[in-house]
Amino acid sequence: MRGTLTGQRYVDDILRPHVEPFLNGLPGSIFQQDNARPHTTRVAQDFLRHFQTFPWPARSPDLSPVEHVWDELKRQMPSCHTLYMI
Repeated sequence: MRGTLTGQRYVDDILRPHVEPFLNGLPGSIFQQDNARPHTTRVAQDFLRHFQTFPWPARSPDLSPVEHVWDELKRQMPSCHTLYMI
């Protein structure tokens, strides 16, 4: 995405064309986003009031529930090595 992502661009370019149809296709789903500035604007919050959202905890990625999933996946995966061929 080029340029600055404003709250209005976030709604027009991401939420309305992509997130809204996805959430409408998953009844009972919960949407979570972080506290990036475009996510917390009034226009974005007004748009999302029609959907169930899960608040981002205390602006800390360490408190996000998905971080525990990534941690567990890293523990269970063997070390991977990348081969570079010229």
